[in-house]
Amino acid sequence: MRLWSPFTFDDGEHLGLFLEPLGDDQWVVTDHADTLMHASALGARLTKSRLDGIRNRFPGVELTEGGALRATAKQEELPNVVTAVLNTAIAISHSEDRWLPKSSEKRFNQIVGHELQAVAGERLKRNVMVQGISGHQLEFPFVIDLPTGGRQFIQPVASGDEHIDWGNVYKAGGKMLDLKSAGSDEDQRIVVVEDIPGDEELGKAITFLSVTTSVLLFSHRKQWLERFGRAA
Repeated sequence: MRLWSPFTFDDGEHLGLFLEPLGDDQWVVTDHADTLMHASALGARLTKSRLDGIRNRFPGVELTEGGALRATAKQEELPNVVTAVLNTAIAISHSEDRWLPKSSEKRFNQIVGHELQAVAGERLKRNVMVQGISGHQLEFPFVIDLPTGGRQFIQPVASGDEHIDWGNVYKAGGKMLDLKSAGSDEDQRIVVVEDIPGDEELGKAITFLSVTTSVLLFSHRKQWLERFGRAA
């Protein structure tokens, strides 16, 4: 017997369960792995620690090695057991977004933000909107106000798997050109580049970005992080 719930995944698909009789007044309540299959189809990383976390939160529901949610119940226990299995499925659906791989841009922004927070403290501002000369609103992941150097606009530029991500390079270059045209000083416009050893594209990217901004290599951060420490 198929049971559809009123609850949905983010894409609108309803969460469903199966009720299967075992005989002797016993039932199996299961999703036949549909919930985790939905997460997997979206690209979620179903690591052992994440699945064990679900098992620990819902000890009354078995999460099998095959990815199925499963519990057995007597007839009079069915409402409670169905609710328990459904709650487990709902918890997984709510975790889908967190389990998706982070984009390289988001990942590198988090890394740079952690480093800057350690030296700049409360003066580190995040996701600051500034109007460029074009009239467009420019969002900068990080801004630090230095007592002597003024406002520092910092844009991380993430690499891909093997070399610099030119999409991120062009986006950062365009943003900094707009800010430059609006009158900000060169030393206030900063990109932090994620440099990968052996990346043959890195030099070209640095040359391109240097026209509009100061370029800092993340691997050399011990040499430049202190400049933002003056904001602490």
